[in-house]
Amino acid sequence: MSRSLPAGPVSFSPPSRPAEIILDTDMATDCDDAGALAVLHALAARGEARIRAVLVNNGADASVGAVSAINAFYGQDDIPLGAYQDDEIGAPAGDFVTALAGDAALYGHSVRSRREVPSAVEVYRRTLAAATDGRAVIVSIGHLNNLHALLHSPPDAHSPLPGRELIRQKVAHLVAMGGDYPEGREHNFFARGSHAVTAEAIGQWPTPILFSGFTLGLAVKSGPGLLDLPETHPVRRAYAMHPARPLENGRPSWDQTAVLAAVRGPAGFWGLGPAGVNRIASDGSNRWQPDPLGRHAYLIEKTPPAEVAAEIEALMLGGREEN
Repeated sequence: MSRSLPAGPVSFSPPSRPAEIILDTDMATDCDDAGALAVLHALAARGEARIRAVLVNNGADASVGAVSAINAFYGQDDIPLGAYQDDEIGAPAGDFVTALAGDAALYGHSVRSRREVPSAVEVYRRTLAAATDGRAVIVSIGHLNNLHALLHSPPDAHSPLPGRELIRQKVAHLVAMGGDYPEGREHNFFARGSHAVTAEAIGQWPTPILFSGFTLGLAVKSGPGLLDLPETHPVRRAYAMHPARPLENGRPSWDQTAVLAAVRGPAGFWGLGPAGVNRIASDGSNRWQPDPLGRHAYLIEKTPPAEVAAEIEALMLGGREEN
């Protein structure tokens, strides 16, 4: 039986503790994806989250290898992985992604290429079919191609439900880092061929969506604290290899804000903009349409960005399970 959308305002607090999280990342060129995965592992180590799967939406072979390396470093190499298997969307892997994926001797990870894992849709459908109804929270910190493909997926051995109905039944809400609010044009929604699927994925998504926008994360700069970690730490390494020199200057925490809001809910650090609908144009730009019955919301600044950055940095510094 399909789960109907909730009536009244949506809180976007996770419906279970620990939060049941599926992460969908591009892990391509920016180190904030590595930082976001580190934050998620730290929250899982504290008992605040369970990482049910990590999907990669970038088209580079090495992207999933970098995810595998980070997971293995945190003692979680058994987390199910899936990846976008086509080539229309995505970019060549950044230097840190290639380095992490290729250094299995250091990190001991089991996967180096997307060719070694199932498709993202296969892992999504398997994971959601096994999930408790209405409990899963999906966090998208990249392009929406995997979510678009899931929406249009047919019934299979994992579930008799088509994608849209499987999402409606199993997913509490989606948290997406993308767009700018109340209007703008941001990388995840238009770059590398992604504009073709963004509007349809957001417009047809059957559960509430919480958006963390470009300007919000831009002010939340984290990274210099990672200098306290060993040089071989995969997240420190990701930040050290980024050309913007975030170990010295900090780096906007776009993706970390989405992960933190997904696991803890937005109320701790942020407010919510007016309820409404996020309208996406054909070029990937977005415009907010207020609507009291709308099932979309976006984060607005409440806590000073420096305080949010300090919490994110503290989480990036922690979380490893020591043997």
